[in-house]
Amino acid sequence: MKFGLFYEMQGAADRSDAVLYQEHLDQFRLADELGYDCLWLAELHFQRAYSILPAPLLLAAAASQVTKRIRLGMGISVLPINQPLRLAEELATLDILSGGRVDWGIGRGHPMTGIYDHFNIDIDQSKALFREHLDIIRLAWTEEEFSFKGKFNTIDRVRVVPKPVQKPTLPTFVSAFSPDTFDLAGEYGFNLFLPAQVMPLEQLKQAVGGYKAALTKYQRDVSKYRLPVLLPAYIDTDGARARRDVERAMMSYYDIIGAMMGEMMGRLQQKHAQFPDSYKGYLQLGELTRDLNYDFVCRELAIFGSPQEAIERILMLRDEVGLQDIILWTNVGAMPHDKVSNSMRLFADKVMPNFV
Repeated sequence: MKFGLFYEMQGAADRSDAVLYQEHLDQFRLADELGYDCLWLAELHFQRAYSILPAPLLLAAAASQVTKRIRLGMGISVLPINQPLRLAEELATLDILSGGRVDWGIGRGHPMTGIYDHFNIDIDQSKALFREHLDIIRLAWTEEEFSFKGKFNTIDRVRVVPKPVQKPTLPTFVSAFSPDTFDLAGEYGFNLFLPAQVMPLEQLKQAVGGYKAALTKYQRDVSKYRLPVLLPAYIDTDGARARRDVERAMMSYYDIIGAMMGEMMGRLQQKHAQFPDSYKGYLQLGELTRDLNYDFVCRELAIFGSPQEAIERILMLRDEVGLQDIILWTNVGAMPHDKVSNSMRLFADKVMPNFV
């Protein structure tokens, strides 16, 4: 099994942003030493309580210089709001700086942060922008020179340099909640990045099955594709203490999600607009966070407890859901640096060896 780490970098009331960035670099060094597979860095904008990580490529470039072997994942690049030629250049540069260690996660981003309003992009065009920008970036990496005429971009005989170290393109992971995105992953032959911190067990099983069905639909070998699943994870030698320590941080995340969903609904009402059809899955997210309690989180959405409890939970996920690839979200809610580092060490020492 593979075990990666996810970073969203929520703002902290007790530390400056500069301190948080330094803590993260220290955790990246530690993860590299402990044998974790990949660092996955989110791209999130305009909400300090939610995240102070709007530029994951910059942080990944810094990480590439303080690590040796761990892979560097974009979790995810928000394609509709990014200029595709520029993003292609920067990702290729990062792949060179890291010695070919980049995994590229892609998606349309969280609409409730206000990204479409503040970047002045029509949210109803987000799916079309996603596909068009994706196609341009892939051409930029695989063609010496190309032209392109689409709905949003006209490009005439451009030569994009540098090219990534990894050929023909970076390993690509689509972040998905919905069947139509599973279908897109199957169509293009992409891996899947599954954010299960908002996905109860039965829904997780359905999502895994939906993605595998999409691969089969397009006559792809399911065994050749990765399906990393993101789960909050925090362990301590005392399982009850672990659950107590992380409760406030974890529940603050869901509270922030609920508040941002409320703000988004308010913005839509001011415009006399409906919730975008392409983001209807987020209505379920609003419902989940509204009725959530911590016991449910521990039971359905996270890996919290002692090393032995973590082993038992992962065995269940492997045997019942078929998971072989887990992304641990240990630094949730700006947890204290020493506690996050301790959990990382304990997981690497006591849990990971059971799944080699």
